[in-house]
Amino acid sequence: MMLFYRPVMILLMVFFFVGCGSQKRVPTFPVTGKVLVNGKPAADLFVYFHPTPKKDDQSFIPYAQTDENGDFKLNTFTSGDGVPAGDFLVAFEWREKSGTFKNQFNGPDRLKGRFSKPETSTFKVSITNQPTTLEPFELKTK
Repeated sequence: MMLFYRPVMILLMVFFFVGCGSQKRVPTFPVTGKVLVNGKPAADLFVYFHPTPKKDDQSFIPYAQTDENGDFKLNTFTSGDGVPAGDFLVAFEWREKSGTFKNQFNGPDRLKGRFSKPETSTFKVSITNQPTTLEPFELKTK
């Protein structure tokens, strides 16, 4: 009986590892930019690039978090890897830090949700097959 299970287990393991490694990632290109709110750099603001037109098989949304100077470097699959070429609607959230150590971003959006929905975004970006530095995004709270 044990002789029967061993080949079956080996075959299942082969299918598992082959299946897990067969997913292909699309190429990405470095994209950097800056976000200003009311003319000032916005630290810890989240930037989301929503592919347009939206595709059912597209499970990624490139994103970034701004540094203290409002600068960001977009991530899709790994840190700083960039963005696939294409057209994007850009959304923003600037949540207040929360939690015991103020290291979570679950607080209220300081932008009051005005820029968080891709379907109402007025920020459109086209990324080509090369590194890109975007013009600063200028957001107004009033």
